[in-house]
Amino acid sequence: MTVLAHIAGIPVQESLPFVVPVVLLFLYGRHRTRGRRREVARLPQAAELLDEQTTQRVLTAWSEGRHEEPAERHLALMYPPGPDGATARELAERTGIDGASVERGLAELHELGYLDMDEAQGGERRVALTLEGYDLLDVTEGALLAEARERAAVRAS
Repeated sequence: MTVLAHIAGIPVQESLPFVVPVVLLFLYGRHRTRGRRREVARLPQAAELLDEQTTQRVLTAWSEGRHEEPAERHLALMYPPGPDGATARELAERTGIDGASVERGLAELHELGYLDMDEAQGGERRVALTLEGYDLLDVTEGALLAEARERAAVRAS
């Protein structure tokens, strides 16, 4: 048997049956994620989409996805692109909510384990989503995308 190369001490011929499916799964996931990112970027502003029906849809999706703790007041903070990497001041500007309410909402989401607050330069704290926070954001995006698709289909017909 001719060994072409070694990857981590394993001859390449022996690793190919493992490497090929992993690479294919990576490429599929990357393609799917990029498509979803483009679709999320086309969502309307929160004030346009967050009516009573959409809010109930997202809250239902949260409870079905093991996220019963967040409340309706947290929805504006989790509206795409979400709070990851932003400061409370930036979130207040983006959402149109007063700074004290944003701080309270972030503190509640932190207590629930959905985000961490990291000290940044200048004394402002930046939000960092936890794994649970990313899952909550994913569920939020899914519900909002479904609602936006339904509204587009109604307008088209």
